[in-house]
Amino acid sequence: MESLLCPWESPAYFVLSSNVPPLLYYSHFVAVAAALIVGVYVFFKNRDSLTSRLLLVMFGLFSFWAIADVLIWATNRSDIVLFWWSLQVLAEPLMYALAFYLFYAFSRGGFPATRVTVAIATLLLPLIIFAPTYYSLEGIYLADCDAEEGPLALYYTYFLEILFSLGIIAYAFLSFFKTKDPLERAKIVYFVLGLLAFLLAFTSGNIVGSITGDWDIAQYGLFGMPIFVGLLAYLIVHYRLFNVKVLGAQALVLTLWMLIGSLLLVVKSDLSRIISFATLILVVWFGILLVRSVKREVAQRELIQKQEQELEVVNKQQENLLHFISHEIKGYLTKSEAGFAAIAEGDYGAIPEKLKTMSKAALADVRKGVDTVMDILSASDLKKGTVSFKRDVFDFRVAVKAIVAEQQVAAQAKGLQLDVQMTDGKYRMQGDEEKIREHVIRNLIDNAIRYTPSGTIHIELSDGDAKIHFSVKDSGVGITPEDMSNLFTEGGHGKDSIKINVHSTGYGLFIAKEVVEASGGKIWAESQGAGKGSRFIVELPAA
Repeated sequence: MESLLCPWESPAYFVLSSNVPPLLYYSHFVAVAAALIVGVYVFFKNRDSLTSRLLLVMFGLFSFWAIADVLIWATNRSDIVLFWWSLQVLAEPLMYALAFYLFYAFSRGGFPATRVTVAIATLLLPLIIFAPTYYSLEGIYLADCDAEEGPLALYYTYFLEILFSLGIIAYAFLSFFKTKDPLERAKIVYFVLGLLAFLLAFTSGNIVGSITGDWDIAQYGLFGMPIFVGLLAYLIVHYRLFNVKVLGAQALVLTLWMLIGSLLLVVKSDLSRIISFATLILVVWFGILLVRSVKREVAQRELIQKQEQELEVVNKQQENLLHFISHEIKGYLTKSEAGFAAIAEGDYGAIPEKLKTMSKAALADVRKGVDTVMDILSASDLKKGTVSFKRDVFDFRVAVKAIVAEQQVAAQAKGLQLDVQMTDGKYRMQGDEEKIREHVIRNLIDNAIRYTPSGTIHIELSDGDAKIHFSVKDSGVGITPEDMSNLFTEGGHGKDSIKINVHSTGYGLFIAKEVVEASGGKIWAESQGAGKGSRFIVELPAA
């Protein structure tokens, strides 16, 4: 049975026909070329990205729809029109569903919950089942080869498209307010604006065509695709979206120039030439700005990369020099310590009292020097991650009592009192007892003694809720808000603390923090400000 024919000649090469408005070739083929170039390029540059895969699928479906639309316009066979038109009715909501998945993957990094996918599939199922029926297309007008759309095409498809658009907007708001990063927010805004510009422009033309029957208007809707591609190119360049190289983004811009510029050579109507020329001017201007931005960004990245490499070399050299000097000094100090200890303890026989006093003072200074060198070496090893920690179970309360007893002499020498408050508990924990004793308990109590001119130092210990809490509170120099940010950093000093303890290395609290965190705990400081004392709190997991 022969197909009923519409009143114009058969197309040449399937798409060339006098029935096709010249502007339609421009709006459709430029959009298809831009979509496929961007989609394929992004996919091959980042195949593992779910977003790039969904982008390629959506652009592929859009290209299928656009080519089918050209075939519908060009053919004079009613059966071909009905076939491609019914596929278009199915493809349009599918494209919106893919756009929803695309934005979800872009903002959340994966697919939505299974129940969401099941709901979407349920909504799309009637279109698939009734696509070849009267509910989708009721017939065709042979005078212009326009299909008469049924309730599914006229109402249900647009309901789904509005629903998916609202879903994209809702997730855009949620993603925008969920992140505090201004760069991530900018990515979300640009991406969703470009996506909605394409979808809404595309839909507006079809809605007008369905309601009025004037399908010439629908061809203008595809001008939303270059807007999306332009914003996508901006995201690729400015924010390195999809990990695409900057030069690749420049190539995309140049390709768009050539595609749009070539249309000036093939379009015939004055309206098409005006629109093509105006679009080319806008794209050239946008491309020039983009290329300039790319060049500046490339120069900045190269400079930053070069500086990072140079800094890495300098840090490595400094680290090696630090280790060499520290080990050498440690060796000399150890020999001096042994010599002064032998003199002070009478290993060389009876010595004058003045010499014995001098030897003891020198021995104390040498031991401080050894402690300083050991702090620097320990901090360096902790930073590199070369320190091993024991995982023995020990009594934290016993460790605190032992250190407090040792520090009583130093406290009494300054006229300070150590007030120790301990609640009942097991105080069992797993960790490196030696490091926790020396770098945490001793360090915090020693600091409190050093930086407190007079009064009482309060030491509190409690065991509960599977955690051990240890705190040291003094009435010393206090901590300013500016110093608080540097307190636990490598070599960090307070501006007032260095005046009181000129020999401080600034590594003590850094080491304490590393040891506490390696034990699964937390350490922090509290202070009302300069001159108002401070309180250091350690929280460790109980065994």
